Amino acid sequence: MSDNKQDVQVLDFEELLKFIELRLASKGMRVGRNEIITILQAEEAFLIAKGVIEEV
Repeated sequence: MSDNKQDVQVLDFEELLKFIELRLASKGMRVGRNEIITILQAEEAFLIAKGVIEEV
């Protein structure tokens, strides 16, 4: 095991979805939750594939 200390931050997924919806709405964009979830899952898969984050 490595001596590197890593901080883990847990995010509320519902809060994240609401934030994204409001942010998009403020720009005049209306995007469904399923589309937002799909984008977030793709982003997560990309970051895992690049070794930026690890699955917990």
